[in-house]
Amino acid sequence: MSRGRKLESVQDFQRALKNKYGIGEGFNYKPWLRIQDVKSHGIRSLIFGRKSQREHHMMSSIEAELFYLAEFSDSVVDIREQFPILPLNYTQKVANMLGVEHPTHPNTKEPIIMTTDQLLTIDSTQGISYHAISVKPESESNKQRVLEKIDIERVCWELLGVKFSYFTGNELTKTQSRNLEWVSAPFRENPTRFSDEQISRALNIINVGQVFFEDLCNKLISMNIVKYDDSQLLIRYLIADKYIDVDLSSNIPEVGILDVKSIASMQKGVMNGTS
Repeated sequence: MSRGRKLESVQDFQRALKNKYGIGEGFNYKPWLRIQDVKSHGIRSLIFGRKSQREHHMMSSIEAELFYLAEFSDSVVDIREQFPILPLNYTQKVANMLGVEHPTHPNTKEPIIMTTDQLLTIDSTQGISYHAISVKPESESNKQRVLEKIDIERVCWELLGVKFSYFTGNELTKTQSRNLEWVSAPFRENPTRFSDEQISRALNIINVGQVFFEDLCNKLISMNIVKYDDSQLLIRYLIADKYIDVDLSSNIPEVGILDVKSIASMQKGVMNGTS
């Protein structure tokens, strides 16, 4: 991991922009802040994006929670974390308009570039749109200063015509996100691919409804669809790539039950049906 950068002054900001931080899309995007650049009380992590094919910098577990949920959505085509709201005088004007203090660096006391935790690019029938999301745990949602900073973000994005939300998460989203992390983990940086024949045969033996995860694994093995070591992996792959739609509201590895809602069909290697 590279060393952290200093972002304390206008000169630092200009250098960061020159080096393309906070600029680009998809694989080419470089977050304004990386996990090595800031001190964080949360659990920081790097997550390799399946859609972006780059590492995403998460400053807390709740940011990672939102990331897995957002990435799994078909309509979300890009996630840009730690996205800078530029130029600096724009956020300063909004803060002044709201009558609140603009964030400053704790050492230099100079105004800093504000960032939004995640900016989603949405591709829908209406075209491309954006959704800016501020992520904070519920324990911070009643702190006055936190709310003031979020208000600056909200107004900045709304003036630009961009939807803005505040994500605190809950027990349901936490469980859903953990399931998505579990099913997708093996298929990120080094994706394991199964043949169309294996996928098609597996889909033919899966039924809508509840099934014990272990029983399904044993069935895949007994029918020679996969070997023992790959049985669990194939089921996780079918969920991660949306060949089967399952209930994510309970911890699948812990409970050991799959509640299958719908199943895609395979015809000559092409998936049809749900996505």
